Amino acid sequence: MFIPRKIHILFSTRTCQIIICIFTALLLSGCFNSSFYKPNQTLYETPDKYNLRYEEVFFKSKDGNMLYGWFVPAVGDAVGTVIHFNGNFGNLTYYFKQIYWLPLKNFNVFTFDYRGYGRSEGVPSRIGIYEDSVSAIEYIMSKPDIDHGNVFVFGQSLGGANAIAAIAKNDFPEIRAIAVEGAFYSYRKEAQDMMSSIVRKKIGNLPCLHMQTWLISFLAVTNQYSPGEFIDQVSPIPVLLIHCTQDSYVSYHHSELLYEKAKEPKHVWIIRGCNHLHVFTDKQFKYRYRQRLLGFF
Repeated sequence: MFIPRKIHILFSTRTCQIIICIFTALLLSGCFNSSFYKPNQTLYETPDKYNLRYEEVFFKSKDGNMLYGWFVPAVGDAVGTVIHFNGNFGNLTYYFKQIYWLPLKNFNVFTFDYRGYGRSEGVPSRIGIYEDSVSAIEYIMSKPDIDHGNVFVFGQSLGGANAIAAIAKNDFPEIRAIAVEGAFYSYRKEAQDMMSSIVRKKIGNLPCLHMQTWLISFLAVTNQYSPGEFIDQVSPIPVLLIHCTQDSYVSYHHSELLYEKAKEPKHVWIIRGCNHLHVFTDKQFKYRYRQRLLGFF
């Protein structure tokens, strides 16, 4: 069959572009998936800064990696225990400013580092951090000196995604409630948002940008353990979703999507005027929303 030369050239060019796009996406897949993890070993602060006692904890993940954490007992008689899942940057010492106030309100706090973060062994990976999250809950559930009927989960950003997957895919009936701040709906959708934001800042709006970022994210980013896949399985454990409208890292639309997918009992706070993970640290918001979180628990 005769194919006009111009059409043949166009077809060949398009084919080459598609092949290059696929090949590039496959090469970048490791980069995209690893970009969700930004660990370091810097010591930012300890509970000593807030005159709080704490116990250094070492426990094993399912594949044998030794993980590190802090158990901070409540000041006074404990009314419950909060397991904290932190974000993707640094290590647990960076995020303690988010939760130091809970022991002062009579909650024990357990916070830990995923593999490769802080003093925890290993290298971060999607499945590995999921297993670390499950192991952290199991560790608290095996701890003899706490009330296992009053265990709560507080996850922030990546930690919220991890917490949702860990609770949904496992049987933890003792958990009373889960609160999640600034989490994304899926790894692919967050990758699309990040790529679009970078392109707009560096180049400006491009035609069909959404379609292009969707294609690259589909090829380069897996959706394994995405919270959007599992949040409907958290019920009957109550879930609270918290997000700031000015969040420049994870759009608040992610929490809206999670809320739509979740089953009752479910709650959502979309808060105007704050940025990523500022709800419990910013002077303008922290006192009001700390009290509201305590009320939810």
